[in-house]
Amino acid sequence: MFSSIFCLIPGVFLVPYFIILFLCGIPILYMELAVGQFTRRGPIGVLSKLCPFFKGAGISSVIISFFMSTYYNVLIAYSLYYFSTSFRSQLPWQHCGNRWNTQHCWVPPTLTGEDLGAVSLLQNLSKPVPSKTPSEEFYNHKVLQISSGIDQMGDFRWELVACSFVSWILVYFALWKSVRSSGRVLYFTATIPFLLIFVFLCFSLTLDGSEIGLRYFFLPNFELLSDHKVWVNAGAQIFNSIGIAYGAVITFSSYNKYNNQIIVDTMVVSIINTITSVLIGVFIFITIGNITYEHETSIENVILDGPGLIFVVYPQALAKLPFPNFWAVLFFFSLLCLALNSQFALVEVVVTSIQDGFPRWIKRYLVCHEIVVLVVCIVSFFFGLPYVTQGGIYFFQLIDHYTASTAVMYVAFFEVVAVAWIYGSDKLARNVHHMTGKFPSLYFRFCWSIAAPLLILVRYWLQFSITFIRRFV
Repeated sequence: MFSSIFCLIPGVFLVPYFIILFLCGIPILYMELAVGQFTRRGPIGVLSKLCPFFKGAGISSVIISFFMSTYYNVLIAYSLYYFSTSFRSQLPWQHCGNRWNTQHCWVPPTLTGEDLGAVSLLQNLSKPVPSKTPSEEFYNHKVLQISSGIDQMGDFRWELVACSFVSWILVYFALWKSVRSSGRVLYFTATIPFLLIFVFLCFSLTLDGSEIGLRYFFLPNFELLSDHKVWVNAGAQIFNSIGIAYGAVITFSSYNKYNNQIIVDTMVVSIINTITSVLIGVFIFITIGNITYEHETSIENVILDGPGLIFVVYPQALAKLPFPNFWAVLFFFSLLCLALNSQFALVEVVVTSIQDGFPRWIKRYLVCHEIVVLVVCIVSFFFGLPYVTQGGIYFFQLIDHYTASTAVMYVAFFEVVAVAWIYGSDKLARNVHHMTGKFPSLYFRFCWSIAAPLLILVRYWLQFSITFIRRFV
């Protein structure tokens, strides 16, 4: 999913990433594909049928998907804003001569160029301390017009409100004919971004300071393994990018043919997701290394959390490409495609679960699927309005942390317990054999029953212990 590129941590991050991937990510993905395909239901219906006592885990995944969809739409709004801005004659994050720039904005003199003309005269020729890139100031002072804190929500950013409204219109018309229409859209929206990844990666290798970013990304600092945040972010990276525990995998697999080979889907999704995450990580840290080199600072001072990682680092790299407007249009269009892919899945979970849970009420009052989708989109739009205020980014980061990084892991734990322990991993294995003619390997059954729940439990025990010690000792 789109948010997977928000939490990449270099070096030692790859160690917990692959541990959690093999012991949790791949096995739980296989399990969700299996139960969705076997029961032909959404997340609530699956747990109601297999283990009614844990039906709450299915409801929780739907609630999380709803809240995720409200703030995912903000990312689509940001992408639309940058996409429309990219059509200007000169990208506004190329230089420091804009009215929103401060005295801290700085571009190395070698990057100003004669083509910027009189604009370059407005830039600082000597590097201020601290220095900021034009893309960072554009994001903070123009796009967000960020306030001082979450207690100062400020006014609505009406440009972002308009972009959010347009994005919900796009989502509605992609989903109004159920998964059949969204599937056709996904063929288009999922292909273009991967073509651009390789183009940007090849260009980034030519940037000054690229070796700094590569060294920071690939050379592990094993002392960081004791930091629980590394494990938390690794888990969030995997669960968000693969989409497990949100109900999306279960929902879409319920449309599969009964004899569909689950192992093939599992391996294809896992391999593509891992390669994509690593390639994006390489590009991000090469660009961060370039910014570190130019501003003579440390990588830790350049790394940003949340959407700032995308809407600051990437525009900074795009500004250095030949014909930057052309590449910016392509990039933000592909970013828009990626965000829409994730949004389709999240909204489909909510819509499908409502229809499964209240079929008679839906048939009586909302009549058809198109009206259900319309109601969900309208309600979600209004729930997402706090994100597009001047203090909305703080609210965004709060919801992102407690849904994408925390709550979803609890849902995954109870989901695994319900299916593997209560319903039974052996019984699930027989169901898979009945569908595909093959039993799941011992590796999957071991991970379902022991490795996955134990790893999630240890992760939260460490997080709770460290938090308790820091607060009370």
